[in-house]
Amino acid sequence: MSSTLIDFLLCGLAYVLLSYFLGAWTKRRRKKSSGSDGGMGGKSEIAPPVLDLPPGVTWPKQELVESE
Repeated sequence: MSSTLIDFLLCGLAYVLLSYFLGAWTKRRRKKSSGSDGGMGGKSEIAPPVLDLPPGVTWPKQELVESE
């Protein structure tokens, strides 16, 4: 066998092994985090950000684009 063929076989084997271990690691990681919500039960209340507009700039009173 030529050395090029051996190199390709070893690279392929390394690729398969790395793919397997990476898949197993991400699956195990996903199982750990799937049921945990950080201990924060209930509905999360996210307030919209308060934007500080420059002087002279105001929010429009109506929507500029009509919804269909």
